[in-house]
Amino acid sequence: MQSVSNLDIAKIFEKMSRTLALKNKDRFRILAYENAARALRDLDRDLSEIAAQGKLEEIPGIGEDLAGKIEEALKTGCVKQCERECRGIPDSLLALFEIRGLGPKTIALLHQRYRVNTVDDLQRVADSGKLAGVAKFGEKKIAALREAIKSWKASHARMLLGDALPAAEKFLAAVRKVDLVARAELAGSLRRGRETVGDVDLLVTSKDSAAALDNVTRLPGVSRILALGPTRATVLIDGIQVDIRAVAPQSFGAALQYFTGSKQHNTHLRTLARQRGLKINEYGVFRGKKKLGGAHEEDVYRLLKMPAIPPELREDRGEIEAAQEHRLPSLIELDAIRGDLHAHTTYSDGHSSIEEMIERASALGYDYIALTDHSPSERVARGLDVRRLKQKMKELEVVRRKRGIRAPRILLGTEVDILEAGKLDYPDEILAQMDVVIAAVHSNFKQPPGEMTERLLRAIDNPYVNIIAHPTARLIGSRSPIQFDFDRVVKAAKSAGVALEIDGSPWRLDLSDILAQSVARGGGLLAIGSDAHSAAQLAFMRFGVLQARRAWVEATCIVNAWPWEKLHSWLIRRRPRANVLAAGAAD
Repeated sequence: MQSVSNLDIAKIFEKMSRTLALKNKDRFRILAYENAARALRDLDRDLSEIAAQGKLEEIPGIGEDLAGKIEEALKTGCVKQCERECRGIPDSLLALFEIRGLGPKTIALLHQRYRVNTVDDLQRVADSGKLAGVAKFGEKKIAALREAIKSWKASHARMLLGDALPAAEKFLAAVRKVDLVARAELAGSLRRGRETVGDVDLLVTSKDSAAALDNVTRLPGVSRILALGPTRATVLIDGIQVDIRAVAPQSFGAALQYFTGSKQHNTHLRTLARQRGLKINEYGVFRGKKKLGGAHEEDVYRLLKMPAIPPELREDRGEIEAAQEHRLPSLIELDAIRGDLHAHTTYSDGHSSIEEMIERASALGYDYIALTDHSPSERVARGLDVRRLKQKMKELEVVRRKRGIRAPRILLGTEVDILEAGKLDYPDEILAQMDVVIAAVHSNFKQPPGEMTERLLRAIDNPYVNIIAHPTARLIGSRSPIQFDFDRVVKAAKSAGVALEIDGSPWRLDLSDILAQSVARGGGLLAIGSDAHSAAQLAFMRFGVLQARRAWVEATCIVNAWPWEKLHSWLIRRRPRANVLAAGAAD
């Protein structure tokens, strides 16, 4: 049998229902598929198990014909009749059924008259004024349509991890306080720590699932209820779509593993299971009809003779083989971080003072913090000329004396621009007065790859440079990575003992997980910086750590997971002896 889930078959029937409606086919057939899709989504048992017992027709809304199609899907992964009927109908057109207020006849009309095939096409037509001449589209309906499109896009857009995770955790905390909810956990790509996420997945367990879900959908943070059934609900919170599934306690672990994914990781696990005569799904691990485990997530991996794999690694990039061979890495933990080497103050484009940044670092338990304001070429970021830099140095010394030996140790730093030809934005005599120097590209992003490579190599060659910040200069979704010979840069950085940064800013998360993994596997050094522009943003360190975990990174190669003595030795190792840590932070 194919590894086909209840949800997979529900989606087939849902697509069939929408296609038939679009073609104006028999209303009863349309309703039959629609009701069947809803019934399968709300099932709390595995369809293959029900089919094996010959009880498919006992499912509400499933007759002989649909039972046969379910069996076909379980065996082959598809339903040929549905594929024939849906051929030529793009999924993007069927997605218009999700727009509030649009029915099949209107969708068909818009498709035929205005070539509307996607939600973006619909937006274009709605904004063009053309709908004013279409029957039933008055001013109010057009305004409502625009609002519905906006709501749909908000619920379907991929969000930055830094936006989705805090909102989801806040909602999770509220869900856990609902009396009928025994347990609740986040799942999906959010739990894996991906840099962007779509919908948020949330699993709950309760003795009364229907009542628990009803209570959850009434929580203050819910702005809209999109769906509510006995075992599944979908809501909007802060413009984020949350899919909530209620599962039985004895299946909670298996469901958590299944809905955490990724799809490729789960497919690989199911292949291994079949080779061992087992079956894995969201209900548990089975040998024939006997359930061997599923209450705990670890059951899935234990029964496949391997340790549990951390969620961040579940992308089918070799983690299963590593688990089988007992060579999974000991991933970096947030509490292993000793300090932050990339943070800004009000001296450049930050929003918190030196003392405010230090107090927050102290509250985080850091041993050290580097205050790395921008250099003068960053005019938009109020980069520091020499006069203002000296003013900052004086204030920092006053704060040091005031605090005495209390942690954290305060390091004078700079985020110095790497100019177009690779020259740094401060002369060496200024850099020599810094405790920490991080260098970064902030301009001329379209420079040819060969020139960009030489630009970075020249910066790495400077004996005062400790870290290359956000090395590819990307902004997720708005600026592509700069192009350069990454392998050459990594090799040069390793040779020089320069660390490449994983920038924890949710807008950057640069290096990517793939590139950071390449650095670590090659024996290079990494730094995780928050790139904080306020005291509150020092918390961005957690996103950098999540990125590092996805990159298989251990604490040993993260320089700001080192104790001060080791970090200090590393910071001064290349400097001319005459000006080692001239600012005195090592004292």
